[in-house]
Amino acid sequence: MVILKEGKDEDGNAAVISHRETAQSKKFGKQVRAINKFLREADIEIAGQDKSGPSLGKDGHVIAPYRRSLRRIFNNGTWQHGGRLAGAAFWLWMERTERKRIRIDGQRVAEVDYGQLFPRLAYVRAGAPQPEGDLYDIFGNRTGRDGCKKLMNALLFSRGPLKNWPEDTHRHFPDGTNLRTAIEMLSAKHAPIAHLFGKGLGFQLMRIESDMLIEVLTELSAAGVTALPLHDAVLVAKSHMGVAQEAMGAVFRRWSRSPCAIVSVKIHQ
Repeated sequence: MVILKEGKDEDGNAAVISHRETAQSKKFGKQVRAINKFLREADIEIAGQDKSGPSLGKDGHVIAPYRRSLRRIFNNGTWQHGGRLAGAAFWLWMERTERKRIRIDGQRVAEVDYGQLFPRLAYVRAGAPQPEGDLYDIFGNRTGRDGCKKLMNALLFSRGPLKNWPEDTHRHFPDGTNLRTAIEMLSAKHAPIAHLFGKGLGFQLMRIESDMLIEVLTELSAAGVTALPLHDAVLVAKSHMGVAQEAMGAVFRRWSRSPCAIVSVKIHQ
């Protein structure tokens, strides 16, 4: 249920570390077992699969509604890094466009997710007020937003100065923009957290993100609401999207002590 991994090697692989059980790891395991128990008993289906049978998703994983088991994986040999829910759970391996086939309690699903969570948690870490608006919209008209998002997250994860553009990022910036200029733009826009860029903070923020999602899932299951986790989002039945949105907003407010929680809802049609 709970896995501790080493840092990734140069090939991108991370070995599992044998760990001694502690009160903390036992607590993590208990939380995941409770979530898995609730999901095992939930009414979850994939529309149209009775006729076609199970399909294969990303990396060849079987997409079948009985595959619901989650694990919590911590990174870099410490309980303070990572902690995201992962495993063979089918929805984690579905293409985004295919999730419209999921049915919870016989209903279409809505995806409820935190907006700009990593930079917002960085503002919490810096003790700075939460800005309003879209933190990735550096140019003010949503032009280049995807590139700004990738670059900012790379800066939060990197240790030391970023030497190369993150993959598929440069094309989102105006022609002639070099990496140094792009970083200076982000640093100017987000001066209160610019000192955190290049400090390798990302996995610590991921740990906070995962703790928040565990809290959201626990609250929703206590309310009888089935929620399928997706890192910083949940899939819920359409009729429960308001409940999920409120729960996620409340959890963010508790963690940040700020009323500025950006929680969006998208219905998978």
